[in-house]
Amino acid sequence: MSYKVIARKYRPQIFSEIVGQQHVTRTLANAIQSRRVAHGYIFSGVRGVGKTTTARILAKALNCVKGPTAEPDNTCDSCREIAAGTSLDVIEIDAASNRGIDQIRELREMVRYAPAASRYKVVILDEAHQLTDEASNALLKTLEEPPEQVIFILATTRPEDLVETIKSRAQLFQFRALTFQEIVGEIERIAQAESLAIEPGAVAVLARAAEGSLRDALSLLEQAIAYGGDTITDAQVRELLGVVAESVLDDLVEAIDAQSAERALSLVHRLIADGQNLQHFCREAIRHFRNLLVARVCGADSVLITAPADERPRLAEQAARFGEEDLTRFFNILLATDDDLRRKPDARLHLELGLLKLINAQRLAPIEEAVAELRNQSGGAPRSSAPATPAIPSSLAERATPPARIVSTSASSEAAAVRMARVAEPAAPVAAVAPVSASPVPAQSAPAPVPQVAPPAAEGIAGGMASEQVDAIKAALQGQKFLWSMVEHATRWEIEAGELRLFFPTESRALADMLQARDPMERLRTVLRQVVGQPLRVCVKLDSVRTGVVQGSELRTRFEENPMVRTMLEKFGGQISKVKHPGEE
Repeated sequence: MSYKVIARKYRPQIFSEIVGQQHVTRTLANAIQSRRVAHGYIFSGVRGVGKTTTARILAKALNCVKGPTAEPDNTCDSCREIAAGTSLDVIEIDAASNRGIDQIRELREMVRYAPAASRYKVVILDEAHQLTDEASNALLKTLEEPPEQVIFILATTRPEDLVETIKSRAQLFQFRALTFQEIVGEIERIAQAESLAIEPGAVAVLARAAEGSLRDALSLLEQAIAYGGDTITDAQVRELLGVVAESVLDDLVEAIDAQSAERALSLVHRLIADGQNLQHFCREAIRHFRNLLVARVCGADSVLITAPADERPRLAEQAARFGEEDLTRFFNILLATDDDLRRKPDARLHLELGLLKLINAQRLAPIEEAVAELRNQSGGAPRSSAPATPAIPSSLAERATPPARIVSTSASSEAAAVRMARVAEPAAPVAAVAPVSASPVPAQSAPAPVPQVAPPAAEGIAGGMASEQVDAIKAALQGQKFLWSMVEHATRWEIEAGELRLFFPTESRALADMLQARDPMERLRTVLRQVVGQPLRVCVKLDSVRTGVVQGSELRTRFEENPMVRTMLEKFGGQISKVKHPGEE
């Protein structure tokens, strides 16, 4: 008898032997026992997770001499013929090579006839998503109303490419990729059955390389047996698959921990000298730092870690050296480096650049610490000599006018300037900062608020309304924060002939428009009626005269005296070259 490879030798023959797809096998078994078997199924999932195997077991379960049964005996003629692929009533078609309309027409003719020797005729259409549009349309009617005793099973790795009309005519089962632990368990079981001596590290390498596919894992195991014989070591498997040793990843961690660029660059040189694939190394580094991040967040005993038990103490020790934020940053840098290695030439250059980023990543202070440092150096939150006014909600500020910002005139200070905190005040000015040095700017700098220039207080109301009534109206409006956030920016209040006029500056046009909406206007009239004792009409207008604008010299002085601005200038290097209001050229 010819040799049978491990993937075929240990292929599951009953539902209970299928690994990791209990949600599918349980549903099919219950359907068989309750005699509710559908006429069409779609099995979707990545390669090597049991789609075709499950289809064959379903065919055996339906045609077993003891059946239909959820547990075929695998000894009757029907079960043995289906397992051997010689059954006349189980038709397997590779849609990748038989994808045209002519093949589907032949299939329609075949299924018109009753089963030759079995209870059901089962059609297994593999890679069904590769059918042409014409072939799919030709299959539709037969799939919707198949002849008696005919069952269609469509297996596909890309269910999204199937036409919707086909998917609507069949039951869809999603096969999931197997976990690291499930593949490790199967490799160890088969290795024991084959009397193989295999190291845990080798098992872990095979399981990770399989990427969720048990068939791929068994094919790699077959390759390892051919390479190393009955004794398979971790070093042999890594050499066979081109996977770097864990010691190389440990050296990378040590270089990052010591912030040694020399050690990182020497590591790249050693990989090239050893003939290692640099992208494979990068992906191994991604896997390693992902394990470190999981160990840091969930603990070294987490099932989410793709590593054997003997490696977990080492992972826990390395994870403890870095913070969660550092490990997240490392992870993102390696993902970007892997993308560069895949898309751009000169792999060595991009890998060296990526490792240098890892070395310097810890030198970046978290943004929260930078903010706290700036505030401490400036003696607290910035204050303006102008009278303070309640800030409007950020959502309203964004809809009103652009927030204040500091604009840099050179690349060296641009990163720091752009990250300055925004002020919600609509009339806030803009300052331009000119650098005085070319010192490098950290990649992440702290946001810091710029001084606010408060709008002038609303002028008195003409027309005989007492100031007490004005104060009472304001007090009542302040109790309704949403309404007051709009009304407070009125620069003038006038009342005449039963009409209240509110004047807004042109830069607050958006707030004026919002106040004229039905709901805010009704609420404002209600407050006025309650305070004044009689209904008042409300008229909202734009004030064409800009009152209370701070002159440029006074505005510049306020910026220069602001503690936060002084701290930023000292920290990043620069000087204020110009201060202007929004919209000014």
